[in-house]
Amino acid sequence: MKVLEIFHELKFSGAEIMYVDAASFLREKGCELTAMATGSNVGDYISHFEQAGYKIIHKSYPARWNFIGRLRYWLSFIRLIKNEAFDVIHIHSHSLMWEMAFAARLAKKQSVFTFHSVFPSHFYSYPYHRFQRWSAKKIFGCKFQSISDSVHDHELTFYNNKTNKINNWYGNNRFYPANKEEKTEVRKELDISSDALVLITVGGCSSNKRHSEVIKALPRIIEDSPSVVYLHLGVGEMEENEVQLATKLKVNGHIQFCKNQSDVRKYLIASDIYIMPSEHEGMPITTIEAMASGIPAILYNVPGLRDFNKYGEHSLLIPEDYELLAYSVIYLRLHPDVSNRLSNNAIEFVNKTYNLQTNVSEIFKLYS
Repeated sequence: MKVLEIFHELKFSGAEIMYVDAASFLREKGCELTAMATGSNVGDYISHFEQAGYKIIHKSYPARWNFIGRLRYWLSFIRLIKNEAFDVIHIHSHSLMWEMAFAARLAKKQSVFTFHSVFPSHFYSYPYHRFQRWSAKKIFGCKFQSISDSVHDHELTFYNNKTNKINNWYGNNRFYPANKEEKTEVRKELDISSDALVLITVGGCSSNKRHSEVIKALPRIIEDSPSVVYLHLGVGEMEENEVQLATKLKVNGHIQFCKNQSDVRKYLIASDIYIMPSEHEGMPITTIEAMASGIPAILYNVPGLRDFNKYGEHSLLIPEDYELLAYSVIYLRLHPDVSNRLSNNAIEFVNKTYNLQTNVSEIFKLYS
């Protein structure tokens, strides 16, 4: 079975990481894998796809005003599907869902689209988005998958769009708890004091991720723990704003802006508390990886993140308030028994719920 996975860019992000992790298992199932980037840049995660055995195609989508270029693009894309004899077109780019499903239909191939997050519509665009979903499914035969309870329920409630819920997964061979000796050694390597309180966020710097909430909470946390260190992993359009905010609040000396890192586990196991203060999520891989690494999590109570506590207490789920975030960090520092309970509960939960072999097997069934 020849499968084409389509992304905007092959970047260091949740969906891309998952499908790199899934590559060997999908090949065992008999899949021949190709990854295609439609953005202007192919992306900085391309080497990981190549190492995982993907063939790479970069086919940049023309600007919206370039109507002739877009027509040529779709004609050449249909030829590509036929010439390469792909059996399944798996679409991960939300903006191109309808067109890709249409092209797959014209090429007489099966398409699959994954909803990776909660996509709210404005009142004026809602009818269009609902029509897109209905026509892609009913006319083009596209199979829809959602990655979490929140995404599944959002699609069903707001768009009357029933999807196949298949949870995300993580690389359990790469993320697992550290023993005390390993944590000590990693902190030495990162030049972090053994008695420091270490906080961590992992993810792109965007307005949705709201890393600024952690920065705004730091002055109060510093009052309680003067040696606190915040490991900030990720890059993006809001990074410079976050650096400026840290300088303004005079907390920049407590923050390490680490950019993207290939060995994320090393930074996780050096940490005491993982934080995600997003506005909304689908089902963040980084949170799953942090929990699998045995790090207690503080999460904002928003779609996607509240799913982690739907079936038990696996994180400290709090309202969207940076002052409350600060007090929650202090609370976990003062109550190691609570931190240990949360992390132990979370390890068991993610190992069962976000198991790679189990969930990728369900994806393969969609391809069949």
